[in-house]
Amino acid sequence: MTAHARLSPSGADRWSTCTASVALLDRLRGNGTIPERDSSEWASEGTVAHEVREICLDFGLDPHHFVGAVISADGFTYTVDESMADHLQTGIDWVREHTGTPHVEIRVDLSPWLPGQFGTCDTGWIEGDVLPISDLKYGAGEQVDAIGNKQLRLYALGYWHYAGRPAVKSVLMNIDQPRAGGMKYWEITLEDLLAFGEEMKLVYAKIMSGDVEFKPSTKACRWCEVRKAPGGCAARNQWLDQMAEDRKNPVGLSPERRWYIVQHASEIRAWLAELHEESLRAALDGNPDPGSKAVAGDLGDRYFTDAKKAEALLTAALGVDAYKPRQLIGITEIEKQVKPGKRKQGHPETWAELLTLVDRAEGKPKLVPADHLKPALKPFADQFDDL
Repeated sequence: MTAHARLSPSGADRWSTCTASVALLDRLRGNGTIPERDSSEWASEGTVAHEVREICLDFGLDPHHFVGAVISADGFTYTVDESMADHLQTGIDWVREHTGTPHVEIRVDLSPWLPGQFGTCDTGWIEGDVLPISDLKYGAGEQVDAIGNKQLRLYALGYWHYAGRPAVKSVLMNIDQPRAGGMKYWEITLEDLLAFGEEMKLVYAKIMSGDVEFKPSTKACRWCEVRKAPGGCAARNQWLDQMAEDRKNPVGLSPERRWYIVQHASEIRAWLAELHEESLRAALDGNPDPGSKAVAGDLGDRYFTDAKKAEALLTAALGVDAYKPRQLIGITEIEKQVKPGKRKQGHPETWAELLTLVDRAEGKPKLVPADHLKPALKPFADQFDDL
């Protein structure tokens, strides 16, 4: 079992915002209300990807050398395939473009800012007056931004300390998330990084002194284990319940409050799903919520218990009509089979011609915070101003 710091970089969005969560988690873990961290299949897949990346950077290999290798992590077993190798290659190539001697998977000490705390920095090096670090996120479910990322800044502080506190001018932070957004970057001055370190000192002092508060937010609550406790987190429940109550305001919501609720819509949906599961579990345990009961659900989709036998019967009766009409495989699958790579020949000429035929539909407008990097869309009427 990998050791975890009490104030780990990966949990910084929680403990640096909702400072009261630290003692609460200690208590709930101590009395067994929250079980010890269990690894998931997806987390273990990420561990395997990190292991392949580490060996490649340490020994000058490419991930395609590992295709077919069987690797176990946290009770799960994976066979490295072409897809994982392709996903890892871009980030590895980027590191190699900048350095031949990176420090990989190193434990960094955060004690100067968070006494007794530590983290594991995926990759770091010094390049002139710049300190770059790169962090692999192999998950595909949720995009992780580099900009404003507290976890990255803590890794950067730890690596700067590990490297002997070099007199660099800036810190370049990279998120390598090949299955959700690709390569993402954020560069800040060393001065800004050290100012962030001072902020973390103040947070640590508050936590240690007990001057804490519950402060729910989407980022703070996203991976907080208090959600697994019976009844969930009282502070989060109250926060979400208040947003739900605001909708009943007969006067209507202010634009500011409306946007605040829209920002946290995903958290509200997740909370409703959790309430549904708790209510269903109570009913199945024989203690249904008043006015509810558990019943058998609708039957699922039909399927053949013996697919090969069904295929034989259908082809004997219908011939070629037993099959759907042929259709092209998707572009992602085409890329895997046709695109040339370091360890596969592919079909270079076909791939080049196919690229001239590929297009993408315009994305639908979406709401983001005002400080988002993309420029705001003009109101429809304003688009005619220049005509």
